[in-house]
Amino acid sequence: MPRYKYINIVEETTLNTVEWGDSLIIYEREDDWVMIPQHHHGLLSGDIARQWNFDYIEGTERWSDVIYAIAQHDRAWIDLDESPFWNDSAKKPYSFIDFPLVPKLTFYKKGISEVERQSPYAGLLCSLHYHSFLIGAKERAAIEFSKQEKARQDRLMKQLNLLEVHEKDLLENHFLMVQFCDDLSLYLCMQEPGTPKAEEFPWFKDGFWQIFPFTDGHKIIAEWLDSKQVSLRPLPLDSPAVVTIKIKDVKKADVRQFGIAKAFRDTKWKERTFTLV
Repeated sequence: MPRYKYINIVEETTLNTVEWGDSLIIYEREDDWVMIPQHHHGLLSGDIARQWNFDYIEGTERWSDVIYAIAQHDRAWIDLDESPFWNDSAKKPYSFIDFPLVPKLTFYKKGISEVERQSPYAGLLCSLHYHSFLIGAKERAAIEFSKQEKARQDRLMKQLNLLEVHEKDLLENHFLMVQFCDDLSLYLCMQEPGTPKAEEFPWFKDGFWQIFPFTDGHKIIAEWLDSKQVSLRPLPLDSPAVVTIKIKDVKKADVRQFGIAKAFRDTKWKERTFTLV
């Protein structure tokens, strides 16, 4: 089940969503935690988008803004992810799955505003992206955040003259791009490279939920061919693409001895490189 669904920008809809948090992307191995800062994942999303097949791009005059939104959508976490937080009740670091709601929303808002200052259109896309996580949420903080972001979206749509149906349709297409590139980047980050299809993270095991015109109504399916190559069927990119992500393998023994913040800080960066084919 995906963590969010495609929303109609013209009219609000009520959707079932999966609880979603933010902070480092983390998965556990026997002796360590693999940790990836959210902004690194965002930059990877942008690298994927830059490889998009030009024949599948709509609204090329705004394409640089779309790329900026995709690459920078998690920039609010740059400072926060410098020092991971320990989840005492779960006996593990907080990840983007379980990070507390109120500080998460504060950083959501901060990041959207930073992106908007550089590109109002990119800010609108990021606002729609984060707002989609919280549709149907009952917490007071989530309701207030959604209200504020809806007001931001209305303001930016008027400012950018996006009130015509064809402009809204184009915005929806670009919004779908943000969500897909985010999901594909997560697919690469949230599990061990080379994971067999049957053992993949459940969000993506049956393909990505986003449906594009060029897929003829079908989902795009990702599958690890080996630890370095990922197959995409159909391939939305211009050609096979090489992408890289920086990670840290933080030893559990170091966490026990020094604490999570120091263990993370002292662990050297590694690079993972993948080819999307």
